[in-house]
Amino acid sequence: MTTVNVTPFEIQFRTRDGLLLRADVYLPPGGQGAFPTLLAASPYQKSLRRLPAMGVFPFIEYGPIQLYLDHGYAYVILDLPGSGVSEGIWDPWSKAEGEATHDAIEHIATQPWSSGRIGMIGQSYYAMSQWNAARTRPPHLTTIVPYDGSCDPYRDFLYHGGVPIQGFLGSWLIGSVLLQHTAEGHDVRGGARHEVLPDVLSHTLDDGWHRRRAAFWELGNIDIPVFSIGVWGKASLHLRGNVNGFNGVRGPRRLLITEPDTFHKAQHYFAEEALHREELLPWYDHHLKGVDNGVMDQAAVRYFVNGRGRYASTDAWPPADAAPRAFYLSGARSGVVNSLNDGSLTDAVPAEATATTAWTYPDEQWVAGVTTFVNGVPDHVARVNTFTTAPFEKENEFTGQGTLVLHASSDQTDFDVFVKLSLLPAPGRPGPARKMSQGWLRASHRREDPALTHELRPFHTHDRVEPVAPGQVVELRIELMPMGFVVQPGERLRLEITNNDSTMIDQPMTHWYGQKVGTDTYHHDRLHPSRLLLPQRAASSP
Repeated sequence: MTTVNVTPFEIQFRTRDGLLLRADVYLPPGGQGAFPTLLAASPYQKSLRRLPAMGVFPFIEYGPIQLYLDHGYAYVILDLPGSGVSEGIWDPWSKAEGEATHDAIEHIATQPWSSGRIGMIGQSYYAMSQWNAARTRPPHLTTIVPYDGSCDPYRDFLYHGGVPIQGFLGSWLIGSVLLQHTAEGHDVRGGARHEVLPDVLSHTLDDGWHRRRAAFWELGNIDIPVFSIGVWGKASLHLRGNVNGFNGVRGPRRLLITEPDTFHKAQHYFAEEALHREELLPWYDHHLKGVDNGVMDQAAVRYFVNGRGRYASTDAWPPADAAPRAFYLSGARSGVVNSLNDGSLTDAVPAEATATTAWTYPDEQWVAGVTTFVNGVPDHVARVNTFTTAPFEKENEFTGQGTLVLHASSDQTDFDVFVKLSLLPAPGRPGPARKMSQGWLRASHRREDPALTHELRPFHTHDRVEPVAPGQVVELRIELMPMGFVVQPGERLRLEITNNDSTMIDQPMTHWYGQKVGTDTYHHDRLHPSRLLLPQRAASSP
């Protein structure tokens, strides 16, 4: 439980738009003096601070408040406009919401209990609020530490590759916001909170509605110190935003990508004191209290290396020595995977004049999304397409961004591609396949922004729909989420390609299946060299 040994008091103030906002203030025991101040801003109702940080309450994402009180910080929890007991319309992640948080910061800075040096804190929505407020440049905002927070909602989680999200949107919006408000005695229509779902679903392209909610486009406004902390286990929701945020800001910056490999572990990690004592508290002490503790002497980027069990350091993300390594899709059977096709990934450019893999959907054997059951046991790849490497002969590290270049056609005018990259254990070593990265793309959203696209990171505009003529072969470049892992001798990489999620292992980041019925064909011959491009590091630093 997020327990504290002091009783908060409520403050209220008006924003530039005349809205009355309310926040709870927690002061260090004794409450005397002017304290450096941490602000947590969300629509999750400050009254719910009483709940424990557990998976059934995924919105409890404050961190250990008492730790900060004990170290001489004031801690403020703000109900954003249209949420909790604050006035206004709930307009999630919008520039207007960022400006309201800006006004909260400036009001707090004038209070006798605040030193006027303000930092922001919190996970997920609280982290997104940090990117959002910082782009408006509040004079008294001194630093932000967004833990596990995206900055481009359209691409990061609402419309992966142009495909609408479903599972997370329902569990988050209905479970964490709407029903929690009714449970606290608020009208479900209050703050127009019920309008957010139709708003999201009616803006299927990256239009002005989404752009107002994407701090990504204004990261260059942020010149204060930023400590961006991502989590491997949240790559399908927030990690892309933490990486883009680090790369986009102009001030002193650091990036840390941490070990937790599930949503639950990410929340637990932030709730416990260890991360804060080792990483966040020293950062705040330096930037809000002026303590000379050497935090700025650390490497610009630190990340947990999956498969190596320790952290590595580098000067940039992606690491400068990460170069593209191509694995070409082949129809040759790997002999190690029970899937629709059991194809291979090879180092050689295809020699065949014509080579294809075709499949028809939906599959009548799908039971839980793409998952089927074999002899009563769930099998997540038996009814998808796979391409698998030979066993690696030596250790390889792949860290950075990745791309799947896929030549594909369909008997439909549009089709979806869902991609998953997994690591298979070496023979004789027990354990399941481990997901290392994934990506999504709707074929009609294949247009890229040349100013933002790189070989290992395509950036799609999502500003128009360009149908595919039935039978037309198109080149799709599918962005793979940030990755950092080692392949040991004897292990293999497996690429999975389908157009649907497993509702058993991909929750909560599952997508609307829609009305997809048809046959897609993946081309992998010398004229259509479909290939997986991974960021192979030449060397690793401890």
